[in-house]
Amino acid sequence: MEETIPAARAAKLPLIALGLALVLALITTFTFYFNWRETEEQLQAAKLDNTVYEKDSFRVSNLIQKNKGDREVIASKDYRAVVLRGTPKSAGSLALAYYNASSRELFIDVSRLPEAPVGQQYQVWASNGTQTTDAGTLHQEKMNEGLLKMNPVSDAKTFMVTLENAGGATAPTTSQTYLTGGL
Repeated sequence: MEETIPAARAAKLPLIALGLALVLALITTFTFYFNWRETEEQLQAAKLDNTVYEKDSFRVSNLIQKNKGDREVIASKDYRAVVLRGTPKSAGSLALAYYNASSRELFIDVSRLPEAPVGQQYQVWASNGTQTTDAGTLHQEKMNEGLLKMNPVSDAKTFMVTLENAGGATAPTTSQTYLTGGL
């Protein structure tokens, strides 16, 4: 005897197939949607990482250029190196100054100097024996960045670093001398 599907049941088969197809389509749609959202979040994270890497790359590139410039100054025969040693006020302090008398350029590398108290900062001075010239102030946040270019000075024979009120002074406070050295 041949089995036959009743007509009412046969009429429901396309609806069942359509329902299954719809459920499958919804599952597929939700799967793609959530995968898309996850991919979008990953893309945003990658863009953020790329921005961070770009900034780091720029910073490293600038440091390389600065180090190259520092090496050129240090290696140049036009610059004389001057060791600035700590005074009794700060015996462990140390710095190196590089002075080019013909171009009047002065660079300083502060390797050891205590942090300046709030409201004060270090100031560099150059002296020819009769006159003392302001060579500029040192900013605490830049003191560990290698050579710092100071104001041009003429006929310098000695250099010193004093602790002054923030903004600098017009004349050195010699009782606040932390570093000193001469050619």
